[in-house]
Amino acid sequence: MLKATEVFKINGFPEHSYVDRAETKIEQQLTDAFDIENSVVSVSGPSKSGKTVLISKIVGTDNLITIPGSAIRQPSDVWRTVLAWMGAPSEISTGKEQVFSGAVDVSGGGEIGVPLVAKGKVEGSVTGAASRSNSTTGVLQLDPMTQVVREIGKSDFVVFIDDFHYIPRDLQEQVAKEIKSLAEQGVKICTASVPHRADDVVRNNPELRGRLAVVNLAYWSSEDLKNIAKTGFSSLNMDVDGTVVAKLSREALGSPQLMQALCLNLCLELNHREKKSDPTNIAASSDQLESVLLRSSVFSDYSSLVENLHSGPRQRGTQRKTFPFSDGSEGDVYRCVLLAIAADPASQQIRYDEFLKRVRTVCVEDEPVGSSVSESLRQLATLTEKSVPQTAILEWDEDVLNVVEPYFLFYLRCSDKLANLG
Repeated sequence: MLKATEVFKINGFPEHSYVDRAETKIEQQLTDAFDIENSVVSVSGPSKSGKTVLISKIVGTDNLITIPGSAIRQPSDVWRTVLAWMGAPSEISTGKEQVFSGAVDVSGGGEIGVPLVAKGKVEGSVTGAASRSNSTTGVLQLDPMTQVVREIGKSDFVVFIDDFHYIPRDLQEQVAKEIKSLAEQGVKICTASVPHRADDVVRNNPELRGRLAVVNLAYWSSEDLKNIAKTGFSSLNMDVDGTVVAKLSREALGSPQLMQALCLNLCLELNHREKKSDPTNIAASSDQLESVLLRSSVFSDYSSLVENLHSGPRQRGTQRKTFPFSDGSEGDVYRCVLLAIAADPASQQIRYDEFLKRVRTVCVEDEPVGSSVSESLRQLATLTEKSVPQTAILEWDEDVLNVVEPYFLFYLRCSDKLANLG
């Protein structure tokens, strides 16, 4: 019997709930990019926007050799990982043997000088053949790049370097050069990165300009996310109420991966773990939906980061002013800012004037002044960068707040962490 965990995949290719966003022509763009010989394919898109799933769909999971950028600590890690994936050796043993032989003919007394015969007196005569061998062994290190070309050059296999921007900066240039060299020899290579780091490959090797086939993804529309739910639920013979699907699509924040998690947890919450024998109408109460959101938040545990942001930077001297909030809690400007980020409607990009409106909404009577809010946003962006290096989560440019990581915003809105801190 088909299980809900097989239909809605949080990790892996969602065979039963995959949705082709035909209007964007993304699949065709990526297919065409892989057909261009001796080029490098670069897929750029926001975090959790479905880059890996899309590439898996086009290439085929059996042909995709995935290497996380965060796992690369030296350029050779890329090619050694490819060879390890294929089970190819990185070194071979070598041996060399020399054989010496000769006749022995000794009569009467004398000494035998053949190395294999003990030196001593011999009575009578000895005739025969004696031999010895001299062998040496060693290990020959194989060049990993040459091996990769020999093993998968001109084939359907694709080396997929996910999150290229996570490769240490001092290694990116050399990795980019080797990518170019392998692509020229017929090895298919694809990199993935977030939009604001999409040019890392080219910047580290300008010679790739003109050789890079770029495919840009965007966050999913609400309708596309709803189609994930409809396709998946239909596979399970579940007809879920449209208002429930709409609620889940809003909370998914444009992320197909997050939508998969929400749909799966709805099935688990309602105890619909397997395909129904007959079509079944499904509804969910507001309490059940809240429980689904809470269950889903465990897949994005940002508890330590939220605690750090809630405390704000260390401060000496004057104690921070506290404010009463509409959720019944009270706290300083940093709690105020986090409550404003988490407020309805969910948004990953909030302009400063709109943010001040949110501040007024979450506050009761008194509220922090604009300059204090602006400085707090700057401090939160700095704290986030220090707490989670190399991962863009919050960005503030004095006029717009960007919540780059959808799972962080989801956790802030749907977990009970912020409420407990209050």
